[in-house]
Formats: sequence, C-alpha cells, structure tokens
Amino acid sequence: DSVVATDVTTVYPPEAVGLPVVGVGRFLSAEGVLAQQPTLVIGDTQTSPVDAIEQIRSAGVPVVILDVPTTFEGLYEKIGGLAEALGVPSSGADIVAELRSDIETALSAAPERDPKPGVAFVYSRGPDVMLLFGSEMTTQPLIEAAGGTDVGTESGVTGTISVTPEAIVAAAPDVIIITSEGLQALGGEDGLLAIPGFAETPAGRDGRILDYPEGDFLTFGPRTAESLALLIADLSAVLTDQ
Repeated sequence: DSVVATDVTTVYPPEAVGLPVVGVGRFLSAEGVLAQQPTLVIGDTQTSPVDAIEQIRSAGVPVVILDVPTTFEGLYEKIGGLAEALGVPSSGADIVAELRSDIETALSAAPERDPKPGVAFVYSRGPDVMLLFGSEMTTQPLIEAAGGTDVGTESGVTGTISVTPEAIVAAAPDVIIITSEGLQALGGEDGLLAIPGFAETPAGRDGRILDYPEGDFLTFGPRTAESLALLIADLSAVLTDQ
C-alpha cells in the first residue's frame, strides 16, 4: 500500500502491475515521479538520467540508489540495503536468511558433471535483436550454480554482444536458454533454429532449448531460488543423454 508508482519493467508482485508508471525501463521522468508525491524514491545504478535523479532530490524527495546484483551475495546485500532504506532492517534480515537457505537447498540438488555442459543465454526480441550474454550478467551465476558453463563468459563476452552465426557456432552450447517472450517473438523453436548458426550447435541439433519468463532470469530478486531450482531440474532433464 505504500508503493505509489513503478517503472514499466515492474511486473512482480502482481499488485504492482496496476500502479502508475513513471518511466520507460529505468529511464525516469522527474516530473512523472514528483507528480505521484512520493516520500522516498528507490532506484539502482542503472536508473537514469542523472539530471532527473538530481531534480527529484532538489525537490526534497530522498533518493536511494542500490547496486544491481550479479551474484547471490550481491542479492542479499541489495535486499538488506532496501530494508534499511525502508526502515525495516529486521524484516530484511529475515528475508535474506530465508532466501539464502532456499538457494543453498537448490544448490544441493545440482549434480556434478564432468565435463560441465556449455549453456548459452540468448536474449531476443525477434530475429533482428539477438544478444549473447556473458560475464557480469545475472545469467552467469545462475548457469554456473546449476552446474553448467556459461559459454558467453567462456568466449570472453562481458555484458552482451550481438549474436553472429560464427559466434554461436564457435560457442557450441549444449543447451540454449532464451526468454519465453523472445522465443515467442521468433515464432517458437523452429524460428530460433532458422536463424543462421543455431541449428549447427549441439543444442540446436538435439533440441535442447529452455525458455523462461524474462523476470526469472534477467534480474535477481525474491524468486531467484525458485528460478535456480527450476533450472537445475530442467538441465538434468534435457541432459539425460550425456
């Protein structure tokens, strides 16, 4: 009840969907934010523009900027920082303790494989937008925690790069992960495999393609343990032949 507005990417929890939207992605409109008469604005290091943030502060509204977590420890720290900003540090500590326990439980189910399967995370909004994720993205620790090798990171990718046929063939993923939204935009698995290079990968040849909603893999949050447990189970299911 204390949340008065969100950005357009906020779709969880469901109660957030009907709230006023004050920015596109993490690009804020200072006027839009101030129109909601907030007493506190919370963003992260990807929130922009800086001028808008300073305009909000100049209007007397506190703005708390948190780091974007790309590790489990970073996630715990962000939750703690958020709880501190909201004046409920003990609640934050309880959430962190429960989440840490759930992640450790999920990790205990991850099998040891030798060699580890190569896993590619591909972001798509259609055939003209195809990105391979690498290090410093939330997908890397999820893939590695689930017992895989992130082929983007292994290929030297920091952040993201555009996918070329040569790059995806050279990465040779055993499994490809893509967002459900991206796979739908491509027309399903057949559409993905029709893009040059993908059908020539081990994942493409054997049909080892997994898709998940964007919110489950592109950000760390309270559902991360659930996402990790699902990935571990799904990797085991598609790699039964290895």
